[in-house]
Amino acid sequence: MRIVFMGTPEFAAHFLEHLVASDNEVLAVVTQPDRPAGRGRVLTPPPVKVAALAHNLPVLQPLDLKAPEFEEDLRKYDADLFVVVAYSILPKNILGVAKFGAVNVHGSMLPKYRGAAPVQRAIADGLKETGVTVFRLDEKMDHGPILAQRVVPIDHQDTTASLLDKMVAPGIDALDDAINQLKNGCEKDLTQDHAQASGAAKLKKEEGLIDFNLPAQVIHDRIRAFNPWPGGYSKLAGRTVYLRKTDVVGVGECRAAQGVSNLAAGAVAFKENRFFVGTGNGILEVVEIQAEGKKPMPVADFMRGIQKHEGLEFC
Repeated sequence: MRIVFMGTPEFAAHFLEHLVASDNEVLAVVTQPDRPAGRGRVLTPPPVKVAALAHNLPVLQPLDLKAPEFEEDLRKYDADLFVVVAYSILPKNILGVAKFGAVNVHGSMLPKYRGAAPVQRAIADGLKETGVTVFRLDEKMDHGPILAQRVVPIDHQDTTASLLDKMVAPGIDALDDAINQLKNGCEKDLTQDHAQASGAAKLKKEEGLIDFNLPAQVIHDRIRAFNPWPGGYSKLAGRTVYLRKTDVVGVGECRAAQGVSNLAAGAVAFKENRFFVGTGNGILEVVEIQAEGKKPMPVADFMRGIQKHEGLEFC
């Protein structure tokens, strides 16, 4: 198959690398424009562009996908298929340019979690499994017929970053399955059950603010979901801190410490060199913490920098 690949983040770059190494021919790559990044706000290319240039592939970075010149550029490649992974919604006129249209790799078991943040929403909702879906793109968001799906388990300590890593291999397998279906004229094209659809809206910064009146398990799930961004954060001893890794006391192998059982929501206790926080239901253990502007650190190191250990509360 003659393929034009479209994607932006590191997750998408893995799929591009696979397609380059496969029997398919990658003709060109479409990705987002370079953006300022880091403290110095240095203009930085997206990971997919870096991977494309390493293979000497032509790179298109359109500002407007509806611009006539973008469609003209794509038609020059005479592609069989567009493969889309973590990119923008394609306008109707672009969907018909390639012989077999466009397929998208999406991080959920569609029709569940349609939208920009399917991985984060699945973790935040406390699911034990999710998946990867490869489907034909149409004019509606994550709406087209399904070609292939693979289930991916969610572990108790999975974050968005670790779950995305776990999705790469099954996602590549599903993509190969879908491409082979199209190549051999035996596509499944299973219509989604739209009545079962749910949304996965883009994350907002304020969603990371921790409400310690919620149950410990819910807080733990949200902290995992919002790692790396926007992070689960609150204020402690007058400064903003991010809880980068937590656990729920009494769940799995997370044991309680002596004298820690009836903490009020947001109240802090340091016991046996461990860091506990009360919640609306249960006790949360903080394993890794990050003060704003600092690097993440084990709680033992953080505790050494706090003068007052008694009576502390998150607010």
